[in-house]
Amino acid sequence: MSNLQIEEKLFNIQNSISKLSLAVKTIFSVEEASAFLNLKPSYLYKLTSDKRIRFYKPNGKLLYFKKEDLESFLLRNPSETIKEEDSIPQNHWKK
Repeated sequence: MSNLQIEEKLFNIQNSISKLSLAVKTIFSVEEASAFLNLKPSYLYKLTSDKRIRFYKPNGKLLYFKKEDLESFLLRNPSETIKEEDSIPQNHWKK
């Protein structure tokens, strides 16, 4: 096995471990929250400055996020599903 293949496998293992660590944590830093939300940290800071996402500043400087708040943010604005009766075309041109 070449060094490149070994480095690639180590990189994959490291990514898997970091993803697993996010699954068990309940409080996230900015970097962890941005990875969880799949957003850039700069955009996460914009969301916090616009008060569009809940955050905590225990010492007045560093930002932290609860996992449940991040999940609520992800699940906002749900789209409606098509119901069976809605899928039947209605005659909107009745006289």
